[in-house]
Amino acid sequence: MTQTAPDLAHITDHVNEDHAPELLQVARAFTDLPAPRAAQILTLDHTGLTLEVLTDRGPRSARLTFPDPTRPPHVNLRALVADAQTLLNERPDPRTTTWTLQGARDLGPGLRRLTFHADPHALQGWQPGDAVRVTIGDTTRVYTIRRAHDGRADLDVYLHGGPSTHAPGSTWARTLLPGATVTVGAPRRETLPEFTGPSLLLGDETALPTIAALLEHWPEGLTPGPRVLIETGDPGDAQAALLGVPLPPGTHLSVVPRNGPSGEALTRAALSLDLHLRAAWGALDAPHALELRRALRAQYDLSPTQCRVSGYWTP
Repeated sequence: MTQTAPDLAHITDHVNEDHAPELLQVARAFTDLPAPRAAQILTLDHTGLTLEVLTDRGPRSARLTFPDPTRPPHVNLRALVADAQTLLNERPDPRTTTWTLQGARDLGPGLRRLTFHADPHALQGWQPGDAVRVTIGDTTRVYTIRRAHDGRADLDVYLHGGPSTHAPGSTWARTLLPGATVTVGAPRRETLPEFTGPSLLLGDETALPTIAALLEHWPEGLTPGPRVLIETGDPGDAQAALLGVPLPPGTHLSVVPRNGPSGEALTRAALSLDLHLRAAWGALDAPHALELRRALRAQYDLSPTQCRVSGYWTP
């Protein structure tokens, strides 16, 4: 069956947002561009793909041809990534490790911080947005690392729906006691845009750990600071998550009250801004993330490597 344009667009969105590290491996393995730092698919068809690759000299494009155009594009993409990982000797780390809960406390009405003793080696080189996959019963959940230091890792978990709900992740975060051990997969790196000019950070409660870490590690000398939009059901969560976080000079932070389904108010607020953006990062529910990243790229003429808006959860 021939894949239609919408199918290809869906594949492109999925790979760009969920497999950016693998695309960077492809760029490093199969292009001669100098020092690739990030890569995104610009176009995809049955014969191959065009990558936009961010280098020290700015964005560059590269066309890669599939060896077997009779196979579906998603099959060729998987093969291309596997070949790149083999060539670079960078296969995904299948190892898991055990973390021990040291303490837990509520930060805000819907936000709980879990502090674990973690493998210091696995946390070396931690960067804002990095995440781990935690085994909870017979399922797994991905949580962003808020901070990693001295063999400890903080996970700030948003408790979806309040105490009356029984979502596995929320129940786990509420009931886990100090001394309990959890199985954790190797950290996964978040691919961030290059913040070199006017920037936007946005998201709901699930984005707060990354936003807080990005503000703490904002590039020195880059002014003004970013425009920040946070949608919450309770402003106490944003206040608690950002308590003590230094705001870069010129940062403008707005808390957007949730009014209707999650993501709607944030989308309206983001698209009503009058900015000359050079970079945007965000995270919220998957349907609104897809809508928002397409709209931001179109409205502000941002390339995929300049605009990263990810779906962190599904309603």
